[in-house]
Amino acid sequence: MADIKIHTEDSSAKTVLAEAVEAEKNRIAYALQLGAKKINFFESKYKVSSREFFRDGTAENLEGKDIEYVEWAGEAKLHSRLQERLAILKGIEYVD
Repeated sequence: MADIKIHTEDSSAKTVLAEAVEAEKNRIAYALQLGAKKINFFESKYKVSSREFFRDGTAENLEGKDIEYVEWAGEAKLHSRLQERLAILKGIEYVD
């Protein structure tokens, strides 16, 4: 675990920082919802999970070929990165 210390003269800085982190968590959660809808669209359309498709599939397996592959792969990668980022933010503990 990393410790981060912030020194400031403003007594409201902790509140401001906590609110900013909370807002970012909310933005990420919303982006995850939107991304999940897009991923679910592809998974439903091709009746395969993203994990299975990227393990066994190719762009040639898709109607839209490269464009759909890039879009699906991009959404899946972004979704994974956002989940990691959200987990980090959820793990923040404020101490005095």
